[in-house]
Formats: sequence, C-alpha cells, structure tokens
Amino acid sequence: MRTRILLIIPRFPFPLIGGDRIKNHNLIKILHKHYDLDVVTISYENYLAETERFLAENTTSYRIFKYPMWKFYRSTLRTLINFKPLQVNFFYFPEVKKYIDEKAKNADLIIACWVRTAEYARDKNLPKILDMADSFAFNYKNSYKKATSLFWKMIYFVEHPLLLRYEKKMLRIFDRALLFNKREIEFLNAPNAVWIPHGVNNALLNYDNIDPRYSNYITFFGKMDYRSNVEAVLWFVKNVFFHLPEEIKLQIIGAFPTKEILNLQKLSSRIVVRGYVEDPYVMLKSSLCNIAPMQIGAGIQNKILEAMAIGSLVVTTSFSAFPIAKKDDNVFLVADSPEEWINTIVDIHKNPKKYDHIRKNAREYIKQNFTWDIFEKYYINVIEDVLAERTNLERQLEFKSV
Repeated sequence: MRTRILLIIPRFPFPLIGGDRIKNHNLIKILHKHYDLDVVTISYENYLAETERFLAENTTSYRIFKYPMWKFYRSTLRTLINFKPLQVNFFYFPEVKKYIDEKAKNADLIIACWVRTAEYARDKNLPKILDMADSFAFNYKNSYKKATSLFWKMIYFVEHPLLLRYEKKMLRIFDRALLFNKREIEFLNAPNAVWIPHGVNNALLNYDNIDPRYSNYITFFGKMDYRSNVEAVLWFVKNVFFHLPEEIKLQIIGAFPTKEILNLQKLSSRIVVRGYVEDPYVMLKSSLCNIAPMQIGAGIQNKILEAMAIGSLVVTTSFSAFPIAKKDDNVFLVADSPEEWINTIVDIHKNPKKYDHIRKNAREYIKQNFTWDIFEKYYINVIEDVLAERTNLERQLEFKSV
C-alpha cells in the first residue's frame, strides 16, 4: 500500500499569483506522484473551476472549505480569549477541525502548510510536518519598526510576540519544520527546523523573449497587495526613483495593486502600474534591471528567483539577497542605502554590458540550486526520514514492552 498523506493548505493553489500558491501548486503535484494524497484547503476567496480540476486530477481526495470574510474576522476574536496568533485563529473553524480529525484516522503523515494551519494537526499522534515556508515571527519582529502604515505597524507589534511563542511551541510538537530562509532557522534555534529550497519553473531557464520597448524600464514584479511588496515600492519611489535620469522609467507588475500603489502614477508619467500581466517575463527579461528593494518580509523572494532564472539583472537589498546567495557569488547586485541604489542603477544604465556576466551567472545559479526538481528531492527526503524515525521509535517501544 502507498503511504497516505493529509495536506492542509490555506487558500487555493490557483491562480498562480504569489510564491505561496506557486509552491503549493507544485507541492501537490509532487506529493500526488509519490503518495496517496488528501488535501484540505480553507479560504475566503472565490475559487476557479481550474482549482477543482487541478485538485481532482492531483489528489486522492480533496475538500474545499470556503467561508465569507466576516467569519474569518469573527474567528480572529478568539485571540482575546486564547492568546493564540491572530492569523492562527483567522483560519480556524470547528467544522474544518472535525473533518480533518476524521481524515487523519487513515493518514500515515500530516503536513500543515504555514503556521496558520498548525492548529489542525498539533494534536495528531502520527508523523507530522509543519511546512512553515516563512517564520512570521521573524518577519513581524523586523516589520513593525520599518512599516510606514500605522495600521500594519500595530498589527505587527501585537502579533509578533504571539507568533514567536506559538511558532516555538509548534516546533516542539511537529517532527520537522520546513523553512526557505536559513536566517530564520537560526532565529528559531530549533533542531528540527530544516532548510528547503524554493523552486522556479524549468521553462524560465530557457526563456529568451525580448521586447525593446521595455529597455529603459526598471521593473518591480510581485503580488501588489502583499504588504512587504507595497512597502518596498513606496520606499524606492520616495528615496531613489526621482534621483535617476529622466529617461529611466519604472513599471510595477503584479496582481491586486493597492490604492497606494495605483496613486504612484499620479506622481509621474514615468511610473506605470501594469497590474496582472499574462506574460510578465518578457518585460522582466527586456528591462534595464529588476529591483527588489525589500525593507520588510520573510522567507525567500520568489520574484528574485524568477528574474534570475530568465537571466535578468537583479538589484536587491542585503535583507533579501543573502537567503539566496552571497554577494561574492556574483549572481545579483546588492544596494541598501538610497545612494547605493542610485549609483548602481545609474551605472547599469550607462554600462549595461558590464553586467552581462552577472545575468549569465544568475541563470546558472538558479539551475543548480532552485528548481522544482531539486525542491522535490529535498521534500521527499524529509518525508521519508520522518516516517522512518517514527517506525524505528515504534519498534523500540514494542521491543521494550516485550
């Protein structure tokens, strides 16, 4: 009999917008290839027909729990009583817990994606993996000091200590916790926290479409209602953009741009907010450079990996760079202060050929370190190690009882 895995994910694996959906989309395909797979997903969004088709084709069984947003907000009020993180309570519903309890009776292993679903698996007496991806405690600790929005600054300030206590507790309960960022593993300081690489689509490694219309653009690419992306763009426009030569333009690509982002177009005709684009890679590939001026956030920036994979020149902060590679690997450029950003982009504009070796290095580096095939090997090894450890432990207990 094949091993049976129960996977719990917040939000649907479609549309493929944002690193979390892309990762879970690939994870489901990988797990279905190796194991019998039951998937449970919880969301407030309307799901596409494509979501159901994908789940039907890539699972043994699946169950979608969709609730109106007001029920998620109502669930969050439990924090006033149980002092668990807001986002843990946000995704917790007794009906979902009851269903998972029943499905877990036939599972050999359970995987909870993000700390937001850990509550559903924490009491299960079977091998379990917490696919954290990111440490939200690490993220919020850094974010509340730098966030420009008073609302988000308050959320980060309140949520950070709750998350830190909860994440450390879950690390003691789960057999393994998987994270993309080695810096976050050091922060959590837990022996069962394991690094795992993010992945990019192999097709991007051979992507070579170029459109000269975008050659004077610098490009930011990412889901534009994600607060870390919003903060990065606002910082860049305020501190860097208007100090660049007039011929350099900025394009912001990504779904769900907030009002703050859309309003940037009022500041200058050189700023274009494109929103969701069917094929963003031609714009990334054709740009002067791709920027990721991240000031806050966690995990690993998928936008950086994808830009590197197509052989585009990436400029980012040390905050986002070093979970991916070291500066002397020569696979991207690093700038932190506004002056460093201005000088770097001006030099790229004057001497674009000077950086061709970095573009080439970046693509090869992704090929060797960050594909979904590599992700698959790491992930399956972790699962098999956890299952083997539990089997050995059970045998030892049986031997002692004889």
